[in-house]
Formats: sequence, C-alpha cells, structure tokens
Amino acid sequence: MKSIQSFMESKFIPIATRISNIRWIQAISRGTMSLMGVIVVGAIFSLLGSVNIPVYQTFLKNTGINTLLSFIPAVTINAIALYMVFLIAYQAARIFGHKEASVNIGIIALVAFLVLIPLKIEQPKGALQASNIMNLNYIGSQGAFTAIITAMIVTSIYIWIINRNWTIKMPEGVPPQVSNAFIDIIPAFIVLLIFSLIRWGFSLTSYVSATDFIYKILQTPIQTLTGSLPAFLILIIIAQLLWFFGIHGSFTILPILMPIWIGYIGQNMAAYKAGQAIPHMFNIEMYNMLCIGGAGGTLGFVIVMLIFAKSVQYKKMARLVILPGLFNINEPLIFGLPIILNPILFLPFVFTPIIILLLGYVLMKTGIVGVPIGLFLPSSTPIVFSGILQGSWSYAIWQVVATFISCLTYYPFFKILDKKAVQEEITNSGVVKNGGLINDDKR
Repeated sequence: MKSIQSFMESKFIPIATRISNIRWIQAISRGTMSLMGVIVVGAIFSLLGSVNIPVYQTFLKNTGINTLLSFIPAVTINAIALYMVFLIAYQAARIFGHKEASVNIGIIALVAFLVLIPLKIEQPKGALQASNIMNLNYIGSQGAFTAIITAMIVTSIYIWIINRNWTIKMPEGVPPQVSNAFIDIIPAFIVLLIFSLIRWGFSLTSYVSATDFIYKILQTPIQTLTGSLPAFLILIIIAQLLWFFGIHGSFTILPILMPIWIGYIGQNMAAYKAGQAIPHMFNIEMYNMLCIGGAGGTLGFVIVMLIFAKSVQYKKMARLVILPGLFNINEPLIFGLPIILNPILFLPFVFTPIIILLLGYVLMKTGIVGVPIGLFLPSSTPIVFSGILQGSWSYAIWQVVATFISCLTYYPFFKILDKKAVQEEITNSGVVKNGGLINDDKR
C-alpha cells in the first residue's frame, strides 16, 4: 500500500490534476453538463412515443399524439450539436476571463458552426424557386465533435482579436448594448470569413464538408476506441484510484468522455425506437451503473453499515449517509468515514465497480439485461427510476441486483472496520480491571 501511495502521489495524481485543470476540459465539461435538461426532456418525450405496446401505439397513431410527441425530440436530442457549440463557447469565454462577451462569443460560434453545414438545393415541383435543404444529421450527435472544435476555435480567435483591441470603439455616451454590438463586428467578420474559407476548402475534397471529415477521421475512431470493454475498464480503474487517493476521479475522466457519450445518444435513441439493439453499450449510464450510491458503488456499503453496524460510530454514520446514498451522493462517506487512504477499504472500493461492470457486461451481451440507452440523467436520479428512464425494466432490476452485489463485496471489509471501532469504543468508555469493565463515571 505504501509503494502504491508513493507512486500515486509522485507520478499519477499530478498528471490527473493537471488534466482536470485544463481550462478547455473544464469548458467542455460545463458546456455538456448544461445540456442535461434539454436531453432529459427530449428523452422523456421520445420514450413516451416509443413504448412498444400495440394497443398504446395504435392509440397514439389514431389520436395523432405520436406526431405531437415527435416534435420535442426533433429539436432537442436530434439538434444537440447546436446547443453544444453555443454552451461550450459560452463557458469557455467565462473561464478565460471574458464573461462580458460570453453570450456574443456563443452566438458567433453557433453561426460559424452553421456555416460549415452544406446546403442541398432542391427544386420542388410547381415551385417558382429552389429551396435550400439542410441535412439535420449535421446538427445532431454526428456534429458533436465539430461543435466542440468550432467552439474552441471561435473563442480563441475572438479573444485573440479583443486582446489586440482590433475593435470598433464608439464614443462615450453611447449605450453599452450599442457599443458592445459594434465591438463584435470585426471579430465576427474575421471568424465567419475563416469558416467560410474552411467550408469552401472542404467542398473541394471527397469529404464534402468539415463535419463529415471530423466525423469520419476523429469522432468515429475515438468512439470505437472508447466503446470497448478494455478501454472502459481502464478508465474505471483510473477513476477509482484517483478517488481513493483524494482526487475527484469523475471530474478527471468525465469531461473527456462526455462529448463521446453525447455522440451516442442519437444513434441509441433511434435504435431503441426501432426496436433494435442499442449500438453503443459503453455510454454514460454504464458509468452511472458503477456509481450506485456514488463512486465505488457504495450504496451496498451504506446498507450493510445500516443493518449490521454494532459500533455507535458506524450506526450514527449510517443514519447520516443513507439518504444521500440513495441519491448517489457519497462525498460524506468518502471524506467523512473516510474511505480515502483507508487500506481496509481499498479492495472493495476499487474492485466493486469492476465486478459489477463485468457481470453487467455478460448479462447484457447474453440479452438477459437490456442495454441502457445512455441518456444524460442527473447523477442523483435513484436506481430503478433511472433504469426505467434508460428504457429497460430488466436494467432497473439489474440495478437492484448490483446493489446487492455491492453489499456482498463490502460486508467482510466493513465487519473488520466495525469490530475495530467496537474495541476502540470499549477501550475509550472504561478501563479493564480484574477481568471486569469499570465505567469512567464509577471510578
């Protein structure tokens, strides 16, 4: 344990800390997390229209409700890249010290993103003029990485121009909203000119558009790499080790994975609605599955503590942490028990998520448990309810089973802790004399 701790403190943790402190990583993380409300609402409408019960589907079709339910997913989940590019640029502007220009930078990034999307000209029959048609795939999950790159480039260019005072300055006395609008003219002109040239350049290639190029060359390979069991397993181990040594493991790896997971949502939802297999298993819900009760899958630990604790210390602790644990909040347990740097809890804390992952993977591969869609639900969503929202009763039941597995893995290690605590309480409450216990108030 000492050698592991020495390696983590000297080599591993400094690297993880530097990664989590990268401001672009923070901007992407905050921007994608801001999408949660939009994604959840869109998913709820989509799920309501996708319940595969013939009578229910007939009712939706006959009443026209199915058309109504399709509106919200079309402008939320299916247009997720539009909101990503604005929110990431908005957050980046604030993080880089340009809070006053955050909205303007977000709008310019959104326009630049739309510039990259090719338009198809169609001549409808009987129409007097041609219509420009936009492929909506470009503004959905397929455009997620383009949105991230666009937000980063636009924010960088805008800040670079502003820092050199290449702006139109209005005289004193002009209202701020008017002068701010003129400040944006030169940065916006330069940004959109650059993106127009990028669009034109890609139109001369076999990729046709920058979005297609990024999707094929960058997004698809990364999704394939992170969508494997070994890669996912390594990331979970890294997160758990960081947690154990006092670093927020989730904040370190999630910002890297969230853009990838967002790219899964559209394809997974489409497959679910079509009654097909979910194509991307290793999504955000698979990560949440390993964090039932919080990092380390500690809900089972809390339940064991609540039922089997004999020491006063752990009885009180169990009553304090059970309610937060039901909502997947376990910072009081990690830092208050504590779990961090506790050698007795090292094995269950690191390996309980791995056991749950491997068993869940086998059950999903064999079709016994449904693969979760991978919706971005709040991390505090309780089990069973979150499982149903992820599209599967069998997955909701598996969440309960996973909690029971957590109970089993933590039980023997908790008994060691509890026994030690009982002995300490006996020692502290009195003195042993002539084979008997004498309380402090009777000495």
